[in-house]
Amino acid sequence: MELFLSPNGRIDQPTYWRGVLVLFGISAALSLISAFVSPFLGFLGIIMIWPWIAVHVKRFHDSGKTGWLTVAMVVLAIIVSFVVSMVLMPVFGVDTVALQMEMQREMEQAGASGDPAAAMSVAMEASKKAAQAQLLPSILSTLVVTGAVGFVMGLINKTDPNDNQYGPGPSGAESAFV
Repeated sequence: MELFLSPNGRIDQPTYWRGVLVLFGISAALSLISAFVSPFLGFLGIIMIWPWIAVHVKRFHDSGKTGWLTVAMVVLAIIVSFVVSMVLMPVFGVDTVALQMEMQREMEQAGASGDPAAAMSVAMEASKKAAQAQLLPSILSTLVVTGAVGFVMGLINKTDPNDNQYGPGPSGAESAFV
């Protein structure tokens, strides 16, 4: 659990990839829950930001680099996510503008009745419909972003076999994955 909650210490590349796969699985599960149960549950994804940061910071530490380089990985992830989403949404026939316009139209009709509960119900159903339409492109986009960031992390982070300011070398360190 420390792997996901604390940015302190070091992790080797295999531990990094195990952590990334667990986090990807949780992110995909949250996307499914958001699409089929309640769109509001998708906001739980916000709490997933910290574990992603903790894993990447530890990986930078393993190579003797500052964890602040994780900010560069976040920027890379945002750019790749934007580009991949712009490509995948049309490929899968998802027109986000049309979905938003339809949602707005349905909410206006429900709001005209003066019943806030009906308007909220319509908004929830329209949000679920949009989340379901975007589910596969969203999961694929997350997979591509995870792979791209992991690839870059593999290129720039080579394990420092010696002790460094962030902790003992691999021979003296226990696996942080519990």
